Amino acid sequence: MAGATTLTIDWGEIAYSDTGGSGNPLLFLHGTGCDSADWTSVTEKLPQNQRLITFDFRGHGQSTVPTEPFTLTHLANDVLHLVNSIGIDKIILVGHSLGGMVAMEAAKRSSRVAGLVVLEGWTSLSSAGSAFNTGRFYGTLPETEIKNIQQKASETRSRFKSNAWESFWTSVKEFDAYTYLERACIPICEVFGEMGRNESTEQKLRIPSNPNIQMIWVPNVGHYLPHECPAEVSEICTNFQTVCATKFRKK
Repeated sequence: MAGATTLTIDWGEIAYSDTGGSGNPLLFLHGTGCDSADWTSVTEKLPQNQRLITFDFRGHGQSTVPTEPFTLTHLANDVLHLVNSIGIDKIILVGHSLGGMVAMEAAKRSSRVAGLVVLEGWTSLSSAGSAFNTGRFYGTLPETEIKNIQQKASETRSRFKSNAWESFWTSVKEFDAYTYLERACIPICEVFGEMGRNESTEQKLRIPSNPNIQMIWVPNVGHYLPHECPAEVSEICTNFQTVCATKFRKK
């Protein structure tokens, strides 16, 4: 994360980058074992005057590695602490995988979250694990990029003490956002790669019927949408901002 800024809190330092700019800010939350750099191909395609914020979770990227056990809820609290600390009134969270789950947890806890773009961020991990046919995880990414993703994830995992990681991963496996999604009053865009989709996929993804939730299927991609289809993700984010702006003007 070039030009990263740090915010000190009780467990260590959060590394983040803030471009400044106008409009409702977009805050990008990466997946497990990833970091802010995974959003570069997306953010560089967004308007240059748009305020874009990237963020490294605990122990990821340039953020401090925690020494004590933590949970997914702690990550959501870190997000909200950052939003509050830099004085943002309304924020759109864009989360991939784990980042999408953290985004939903943060939105449940704060009215500052104006909308969510959830890129393969699971309602619950247990059901999502069998939602798609096998072999779609890395989509059509070249082998070199797959190895880079895997190496970064392995290096990130190795930073954590086993008890800290086990506490975190247990909380991820126990996470369930169904009730939140069922009642959500903010615009939510659920985005999935269409590779491996079958007749039971939507049932296992457990996206409740809610007029505030839109589902988008991106053809010919798997799980790593920020890497596989950054232009499409960028366009989804831009269109979603219009949806949020329209909704909040009506209030």
